[in-house]
Parts: sequence; C-alpha cells; structure tokens
Amino acid sequence: QHYYITNNLRFMEECESKIKDVFVSFFKECGPQTIDTLYKNYGPYNPKTSIACCYMKCIVAVSCWNEEAIKESYSYVKETHNMLLKLQLEHQMFGTPVEKLVLKVLTAEALLLIAVMKMAVKRCIKHYLKAGMNLRKSWKILAATQLKIVELCENAGINSTKLDDLIAEECDEECDSTTKDTNSRPYPAEDNFLQSFDLVEDFQSFFDNKDTCVPAIKDLKQLKVMSLFGYGLFHLILSLIPPTVLRVVNLLGFHGNRYLGLTSLRTVSKSSPNFRSTLASVTLLWYHLSLRPTFISNSQLLVSGINQGEKIIDQTLGPELRDTWITLYFSGTMTKLQGNVEGALELFQAAAVKAAHLRECKLMAYYEIGWCQLIIWNWTQASEIFLDLMAEARWSKGFYGYLAAISMGASGGSVAACRAILAGLPGRIKKTVNIELDTYCSRKSEMLASSKNLEYECKLATLEIIYVWKCLTLSEAQAEELIQAVDNRPQQLSPSCLAFSYLLAGLSWKTLHNPHKAEQAFKISDTITQPDQRDNYITVCVLSEMAELYHQLGQAENSILMAERARTGYKGYHLENRLYNRVHNLDIS
Repeated sequence: QHYYITNNLRFMEECESKIKDVFVSFFKECGPQTIDTLYKNYGPYNPKTSIACCYMKCIVAVSCWNEEAIKESYSYVKETHNMLLKLQLEHQMFGTPVEKLVLKVLTAEALLLIAVMKMAVKRCIKHYLKAGMNLRKSWKILAATQLKIVELCENAGINSTKLDDLIAEECDEECDSTTKDTNSRPYPAEDNFLQSFDLVEDFQSFFDNKDTCVPAIKDLKQLKVMSLFGYGLFHLILSLIPPTVLRVVNLLGFHGNRYLGLTSLRTVSKSSPNFRSTLASVTLLWYHLSLRPTFISNSQLLVSGINQGEKIIDQTLGPELRDTWITLYFSGTMTKLQGNVEGALELFQAAAVKAAHLRECKLMAYYEIGWCQLIIWNWTQASEIFLDLMAEARWSKGFYGYLAAISMGASGGSVAACRAILAGLPGRIKKTVNIELDTYCSRKSEMLASSKNLEYECKLATLEIIYVWKCLTLSEAQAEELIQAVDNRPQQLSPSCLAFSYLLAGLSWKTLHNPHKAEQAFKISDTITQPDQRDNYITVCVLSEMAELYHQLGQAENSILMAERARTGYKGYHLENRLYNRVHNLDIS
C-alpha cells in the first residue's frame, strides 16, 4: 500500500521540494550518487521523484555518452515506467482526475526517455522501430491528456483567451528558418484536437491566472506545466533526429514540429520555479548554443541563437544556478561563438573547477578547453588535454586519441609517440554508439600512421576536423600562412589531403577578399578524383563553399548547381550525417 502515500499532500510537497533541491545541487556540487540516493529513498513511493531521477540520469548518460551510463539510465526509466503502469491501474478506481492525468503525463515522459535511450543504446533499424513506437505511444498519451486538461479547465471556470503580443514576439524570435526545416511538418489529421484550440495560447493564458489560492487551480497549473514540458520535449527531439531515423519515424505517421517544441519549452522555462523549468532552460541553452550552430550557415541566425542563449542565462535560470558549472559552461560556449576564444577558454577553465566533484561534467569542460586550444592553433596544449581525456574519459577514447595524435603531430612533437598512438587507435575504437565518427577516426589514423609527411598531414588533419566542426575562422596572417603552406606542399600527398589543401587555399583567399583566386582553388579541389567514395566528404564541402561563393558574387545559377551537386551527387561518405544539415541549409536563398 505504500503507493498510496502519494495521496498525502504533505509528503507530496516534501518530495517536490526535495526534487528541486537535489536538481539544483546536481548542477552545483553533487554527483550521480546523489541521484541514486534520492531514487532509493523517494522513487518507489513518488512517481514525480522517480521521473526526475530518470531525467538526471539521462543527462549524465547523454553528457558522457558512455554505454554503461546509457544502459543504467535505460534500466531506471524502464523500472519507472513499469511502476507508473501499476499506479495507473490502482488509481483507476480511487484516484482523482488530476492524479490520473499526472500519472499519464509521467508515463508519456517515461516513454519518451525510453525511446531516446533505446536509440542511443544501439543504432539499428530494429531499435529505431521500437523507439518510434514508444514515441508514438507518448504522443497519443500527451494528445489525450491535453484534451482532458482543457475539459478540466472549463469545468473549473477557466477561460482560454487569446495571447497578448508578448508571446507572439517570443514565438517569432524562436521561429526562424532553422525551426521550419524539412523535419518540421504539419500534424497528422488524426490529432485533430489541435484544430480546436491553440496549445501555447491555452497554456500561457493559464499562467496569467493569478488565482493560486484554491488547491484545484494549483494542481491544474502544475499539471499543465508537466504536460507542456513533455509536449515540447517530444517535438524538439523528433525534429532533430537524423535523416536515417526520420524515415523510420515517418513510416509511423507523425512528425516533429520544432517551432512548437521550442515555444513550449520556452513557456515552461518562464513558469514558476521547479525542476522542469530549470530543465527546460538547460535544454534551450543546449539547442541554441551547442546544437543550432552545427546546422546553420547564416550569420544572422547564429547571432539570433546567441541572443536567445544570453537571454535565457540572464532571465530564466534561477539565481541559485548563476555561479554554477552549467552556467559557466554555456557562457563559455556563447563566448566562443562570438569569436572570443581566449575569453571562452577562461570560462571553460572556471567551469572545470566548479565541476571538480562531477567527473563527467568536468571532462565536458576539459573537452571544450581542448577545442579552444585547437581553434587558436595551440597544438601542444591541445595534445596534452586530449591525452588526459583519452586516459580518463569513458566516451570515445578513439576520438580523443585521434585528436591527441594529430595535435601532437602538428606541433612537431615526438614522431614515434604520434605514430604509436595512431597505430593503436583502431584497437581502441568500439564501433557501437558513434559508428560514423569512429569509422572516420579509425581510417584516418591508419592513413596517417604510415604517412611520409607526418607533420604536414597532421596539420591538415587538425584543420580538417576544425573545419568540419564549423570552428575554423582565419585571420589574414593565418590565411597567408596557409596559402604559402599549400604552395610549398610535399610532392607525395594522398588525393584526399591534396583536395583538402586546395579547399583551405580557397578559404584563405576568401579571407583575403580575393574571390577570383578562391574560385580557382575550389575548382582545382573539385577536379581531384577521390578513389574511395568515403573521401567524397571533401568534395561535398568544396561544392558547398562554391555555392556560397557564387551566391555572394551574384551568380545564382552556378550557386544552385553547386548546391544541388553537394546535396544529391554523393552518398556513403565520411561524416555524412554531421554534414547533412550543413549542406541542406546553405545560405544561398
């Protein structure tokens, strides 16, 4: 009978307070063991606490991308889902309408997390189909729950009014061309409940109601926040999945709408302080500052994302999180996007200090420190950071080893040590979670290990990884240095290295405001045939650069032709999923 303890209001409030406190302390000084303690003490008795622990477990798992952490978080969510199903059966006879709906929303959230973790555990069609079915179940529950919430609001005498201009302006800022992409489609006809009311307007008008003295109103308000959070998270996740998975999801008959996902999370982040409002703010920061820059080419949209991130840090994160590692981390990310790499380096170093007791979070900060060193061409310091990460991290030791080796080779360090790391990488790489990245690193390390021009090709490799990750910005001095390096290149270079060297030359001439020579360099790179189709990622990048160059020169026909070749002319190349959004969101309109 311990499940019915949830009906005790005092116990519920104690659990809610405990969730908020632990969630905040999780970002301050507590480690994953605190989540385990909370789950053990409160999880079996309170479904809200249980799902909160699942969210925190998933954050840790996705942050470190460790298979053990992913599987452990998956088991947490499955156990919580089973408990929720049992509770729903028990509350069918005795539960209040609000309690029943709370359990349904929590079940939808559990199904959503199960789908995400299932896709993370193993990337195959079987798991994608199972994840898609769980996503569909989650969506059905959220849709039915939302209709019931509206009915309860009407019974309570709460009118759904039209929004004022404030929410409309926020929606317009959030909804740019990055939110209306090919993954964002209209809702399926079967979900016709959306035709009867405006979801976001209904929620916002409810938040405007200040009558929180009546317990029923307070419970309904909390229920709406929970439902809107699950709704927003569902649409954002669904709109961001890779094209391969998207095809599987489309077969199930539904799509993600990034616009409503972002707007819903934004509304939750501005609601009364609770762990979901904090989690919504962190999710929005991750989208605007970490994910969004990887698939946009328009500098104005990049600035818009930075502004959104700055607004979230200043306005929606609670004061208790202002001086924590998570705020410092995203502030460093924002500063790096603004071009101030040295300032970002200081913020990431401060974040690493604050996260000293959070191992995986500290390693995240170290990773960004290493990237900052790469961006400013401090090869020796970058190599040291990535060597430490290779030794300490659980996630992708092969990737960290590859970054350490090419940084060491570019710095002119020990050739023997560099070759030893490169030669040992294929054995370190486990082609499970990060198949695309691991395959790239494994093959590149084998090629570099036998290179006769190790230092030169390692420099090309470091610049290549910086370029593909969209972090390459050249000063005029660096551009002149690269042009000279390309002119004085070794005689024996592989076709992929030769093609990329001319790509760098073209980028350098663009930096020096000489579009004619940039076009010549890009054309030379384009004419270099790659014997292995996996190396066509360089050709795709060259075509993308030519499309943007022709657009800037006013040659619309050539620009469209190059973009079309980049999008449809090549398949099966390295890092295809990473380059997909970059190629399909070229700024040539």
